[in-house]
Amino acid sequence: MQTEQTIGRPLPPWSGIDWAVAAEAVRRLQERIFRAAKDGDFGKVKNLQKLLVRSRSAKLLAIRQVTQQNRGRNTPGVDGVVCKTPKQRQALLDTDLSLGRYRPRPARRVYIPKANGKTRPLGIPTVKDRVMQALVKSALEPEWETRFEANSYGFRPGRCTMDAIEAIFSAAVQKGASPWFLDADISGCFDNIEHQPLLDRLPVFTTTIRRWLRAGTIELGTYKDTETGTPQGGIVSPLLANVALDGLERLFDGPRKGSGRAKARGPSKKAAPNTGITLVRFADDFVVAAPTREALESYVLPKIKTFLAERGLSLNPDKTKIVNLNEGFDFLGFNVRRYPNGKLLTKPQDKKVVEHLRGMKAWLKNNVHVSEDGVIHTLSPKILGWAGYYRHSVAKQVYQKAGSRLWRMLWAWARRRHPTKSTGWLKQRYFIRKGDRDWIFATRRHADATPV
Repeated sequence: MQTEQTIGRPLPPWSGIDWAVAAEAVRRLQERIFRAAKDGDFGKVKNLQKLLVRSRSAKLLAIRQVTQQNRGRNTPGVDGVVCKTPKQRQALLDTDLSLGRYRPRPARRVYIPKANGKTRPLGIPTVKDRVMQALVKSALEPEWETRFEANSYGFRPGRCTMDAIEAIFSAAVQKGASPWFLDADISGCFDNIEHQPLLDRLPVFTTTIRRWLRAGTIELGTYKDTETGTPQGGIVSPLLANVALDGLERLFDGPRKGSGRAKARGPSKKAAPNTGITLVRFADDFVVAAPTREALESYVLPKIKTFLAERGLSLNPDKTKIVNLNEGFDFLGFNVRRYPNGKLLTKPQDKKVVEHLRGMKAWLKNNVHVSEDGVIHTLSPKILGWAGYYRHSVAKQVYQKAGSRLWRMLWAWARRRHPTKSTGWLKQRYFIRKGDRDWIFATRRHADATPV
């Protein structure tokens, strides 16, 4: 057995910490937790999890994640504290980061806009609370990775939205595959999860997690209790949501036809009444494939509603619908549809393409004063990120249309900057020729760099 000394060893300055060594120490402990959980030795799992949360390496990595790597590293909680300097991070490590005497503070309630015009509530914990959540998550995640279902893809290490789309495609492209799909969404999943059913599934750290769940929120100086839900904005919240929803796919498991020894791997291998039923989930969004519409309405929907009701949840009637694969459906920004020629294609969702182009158009319209360097540095990451997200789908025509539309936006932006200049002058000023490509937006001194 390998152990790590947690006290008595002087810590080097923050800039001198060997992060590779710290990450390796945590990884070894997480691997041991994973193997013990896979072997069913849950007593050993619990001991290793407690060892991990006491590890100095795990505490260092949690502080680094919260204060240096996460997008919200500069967002304070109710105490207004952020850790931007090595000295502040060192002081955070010197505070009591043990679970025994730890008491969380209420989360700061903020609201962010949604695409439909509504707002989504977020609970922003303090920096110390986020560090403690990252610490507990690093200990819980290896155990639950052995329990989570195969077709659960949201907020899990090594999995992404494209994996969920690939699973849907694999289930729908087979000969004789189920043509009817339930496109479902859980209403306010993070805000409505019942605490007790969730805590009953957690054999360790339940006292600490209960305190997080019941810590309350502060909005405009007013404190409110949190009777249900795990606040969005907390590092451990996605893992807790996955724990609460674990078992949704198993509702439609079944023994293989003619055998009761093993669970089925494919929908066609399952015995009735689960034959042909496949569920793919990404966080609180999921789709269910079934042979007939009646199977979805009379069998699948009642089982799902009962499962969710036990956890204090319900389906969103505005976003839940039954569709045929020939009509197609949107999921995670993609459109999945079988076309009249019999081909099943996954394409970028039209709405997401329009949102992407409108966002760039609005930015260019409101930033006529920005230099071409500023345009390239601002838009290039957005374009590359958006194109990278859809690179595994059938997106060639979408990319061509988006590229053409972007060129028109850039030309209009240049025209607004210089309304009296000629076409030739504008091309000479903002566009170059590179290889076999012409009219590439770039600066002259950065002609060799990646253009827009």
